[in-house]
Amino acid sequence: MTQKCHLCNEEIKTTFLDKPKGTIIKIGSGETSKKIHICSSCQKEHKEKLKQKISK
Repeated sequence: MTQKCHLCNEEIKTTFLDKPKGTIIKIGSGETSKKIHICSSCQKEHKEKLKQKISK
């Protein structure tokens, strides 16, 4: 399954062990929570304002 970055829509690369080179952010709690995939380049670029960019 290919994962795409929520911010830039680029495919998230994986390591040789099939681990994503990026992060997964969980927003919300309980049954209404969402998992959002972020690539490592967007994570470096947005740093502190990452959650604000996602919520838009």
